[in-house]
Amino acid sequence: MQQFHVWSDEWVGEGDWLEAVEDLKREGKIRFFGVSINDHQPQNAIELIETGVVDTVQVIYNVFDQSPEDELFPACQEHDVGVIVRVPFDEGALAGRITPETTFEEGDFRNHYFRGDRKEEIYERVRAIVSELGVTEDEMAEVALRYVLSHPAVSTVIPGMRSVRNVERNMRVGDGRGLPLDQTRRLKAHRWVRNFYL
Repeated sequence: MQQFHVWSDEWVGEGDWLEAVEDLKREGKIRFFGVSINDHQPQNAIELIETGVVDTVQVIYNVFDQSPEDELFPACQEHDVGVIVRVPFDEGALAGRITPETTFEEGDFRNHYFRGDRKEEIYERVRAIVSELGVTEDEMAEVALRYVLSHPAVSTVIPGMRSVRNVERNMRVGDGRGLPLDQTRRLKAHRWVRNFYL
């Protein structure tokens, strides 16, 4: 599969990129073509999906950022387009390890992502999820990953892994079980609309 990164729907019908993709398929160099959607802009591939020329889309989706469920996932299901999810742990927030005291090395992008009061907000929101579902903070990453995998539009997920323990946990979660329906429904209330561009 070939994947274009940082897609914008304004490119539908412009340029010769589509001819190049069709040539690559015809020549047998690729079987599938996909795009990676801009951060937190899941609606920015709807026009492309409706053309029928794309096989997959990669998008940010997690317990906090549920926006792909609004328009993107229904369009993908209608047009038989695969969904690759990235950032299922919200850059580590949904792994249950971010506290108000968490620090990152200089130059780490998370210093900006978790700027201002965001670490405190995340800490409180994750504690609310843990309390509501009756899980431990150690189980939070599994809950977050199973939530993503529970949506029928999702084909696969790209979870960040910083240790062998993370890899082993994430592999176990790929068992096809998803989350129990009652937990999935409860997590819908934890959708968090944030302004990422300030």
